This record gives sequence, C-alpha cells and structure tokens, in this order.
Amino acid sequence: MNNENRIGKFTSSQMSRLMASLKNGTPSSAFYTYVEEKAIERRMGCTLDTDIKTRPILWGRLMEMVIFDLLGMSYKMTHKETKIHPVFPFFAGTPDLEHAEKAGEIKCYGRKKFGQLAMCLLKKDVSLFKENFKEEYWQTISNAILTEKTRAEIILYMPYKKELLELLELVQESNFLERNGLDPNDFYWFRTENIETMSYLPDDSGFSNINSFEFKVPEEDVIAIEQRIVLAEKELNLILN
Repeated sequence: MNNENRIGKFTSSQMSRLMASLKNGTPSSAFYTYVEEKAIERRMGCTLDTDIKTRPILWGRLMEMVIFDLLGMSYKMTHKETKIHPVFPFFAGTPDLEHAEKAGEIKCYGRKKFGQLAMCLLKKDVSLFKENFKEEYWQTISNAILTEKTRAEIILYMPYKKELLELLELVQESNFLERNGLDPNDFYWFRTENIETMSYLPDDSGFSNINSFEFKVPEEDVIAIEQRIVLAEKELNLILN
C-alpha cells in the first residue's frame, strides 16, 4: 500500500468513522477525532499509522492471495494501488479488487466474526449489512465511489481444512510467499505452529468457504459520503488555519 498517497487524506478504511452520526444526524465524536488525526498527519508530513504486523493482519494478507487465485481472471487485485478521488483530492482509498462492473472488498476473519458476517451476507439485505457491519459497509461503498463503479461486492473467505493443509504444503515447498510480495520472515508462525491454532472451516461445514454479496450502491450513500468528505475537509482546515 502506498502510504504517501494516504497522508492527510480521508480514506475508505476509516470511512465508518467519518460517517458516524448522532441521533439527530450530525457528526459524532468519532468524526471529529478522525479529522483531528488527519490534520496532524498533514502538518507532520507522514502517516500516523505504522506497519503493524499482527497475526490477524498477516493472516488476512495471506488469505487475500489465496482467494484471488480462486476468484478467476475477471477480477484484478488492486490492494497495493491507492486511488484518489478526481474531484476531492483529500479522499483516497485502496480497493482490494476491481471488476469490469464492480469494486470488491475481501475480508478474512477469525471464526466468530466470520460466522457473524457470513450469516449477514447470506440474507442478501443491504440495510442489514449497513446496520450491523458499518466498518465493512462504508469501506465497500467508499471504494466503489473511488473506482467509479455503481455496484459493490464484499467477499468473505475462510479456508476449508483441506485448503489450509494444501496451503501449508505450498508455503513450505515453494516460493509462494515471495511470489506474492509477502516476507517469509513474517510467516514463520504459519510454517511452524499447529494447524489447530488457525481459523479454518471443517471440510463438511454448513458454511461455504467463500461468501459474497453483490449489490447496487445506494445513490443516497454516495451523496452522504461526498457531503461528509467536504465537511471533514472544512473542519480540518479550521484546525490548521
């Protein structure tokens, strides 16, 4: 991910904070805290985020590589390509996937959150998704805007046990990690720890390993994001000036 293109910009991954509202519809404290962080970044000239390599983050990066191979050639992986809005240069994001007709986000969680989100996605209900998974919803909508798509898709993945065993063998016997831009030193735990410490689905699970939900991006949410982006930039400039 190109962090230089994200410094001081409002990004898709944090869009739920920008969209957080009180009951009367005005921005909540989460909005103002996020604006303050971005003001600090602009004055500092660098991102406040550091490349924290926790196990869940590394797991997600690894699983992204796996599911991309499963999705087929109609998808383009764009997880290292930060996009900047053509009208609002202070609005940026890094979509996981692009398709001719839609923008896609990949999520790879531990068992509990996987199950919760999978149950939601199976309902195929945009309102339910928006209400119960605000972070994922607003990130997905935001990146659809940045890629100029009218449709969005969220893809949730967890490997079956047989898939995880195959992946372990692949990582141990090939340059799979290096080939996908991953540092083998970061995945020592993956090669050495017991498989039972990892999140996988039983081969006969009632859940599919891939759960996806594609939907039309609500125009009112596009407008809502653009209005909050403009308001956030105005508030940021008040802090700096």
